[in-house]
Amino acid sequence: MRGVPVGFAGTPRGAGDAAAAYVAVVAAATGRSDVERQALIDAVAVDGSGPAVAEMMGAGSPSAGSAGISQTLTARVWVADTDVDVPVPPGGEVTARLLACALTGAMTDGVVGGPEAGLAGGWYVQSVTVRWLQHRWWVVAVQRPVPVPPPDQRGARRDGGPRDTQPLLEVLSARSWAPGTV
Repeated sequence: MRGVPVGFAGTPRGAGDAAAAYVAVVAAATGRSDVERQALIDAVAVDGSGPAVAEMMGAGSPSAGSAGISQTLTARVWVADTDVDVPVPPGGEVTARLLACALTGAMTDGVVGGPEAGLAGGWYVQSVTVRWLQHRWWVVAVQRPVPVPPPDQRGARRDGGPRDTQPLLEVLSARSWAPGTV
């Protein structure tokens, strides 16, 4: 539907998978026209929450005079204190926490590189609240992303010092899952 994936289960697991998919679709709309971006927001957001959803999901305009790319990949999803496979009643809301990596940058021709070429980005944890209405999930609210250190095998920052892993505890727990997996 308008480039937005649908068909997610009416369960907390389905809510988390939908939240991950919606964040990816909206982030990828950065280089599209204002009309196309608004149509995507309207397709995922509950009436009245569109402007806040657009801002918090990073659906901005590309920088002037340049074609840009934006991609967000969700590595893990976590839903607090619930059986992720129990049906959610109509109107029920679920807040999913996502561990995601966002990449943005200027589009290149794949050959010529320079100071404007390349991707920037980082890892973050973000909470997305969705509501089960009309047999599908709709975004109600999105919290500002919390930057987290990139995954590594030592549990240390690049300078060797300890890193704050607190924001990662939930989304990397045994109760979390990779989006789209059973």
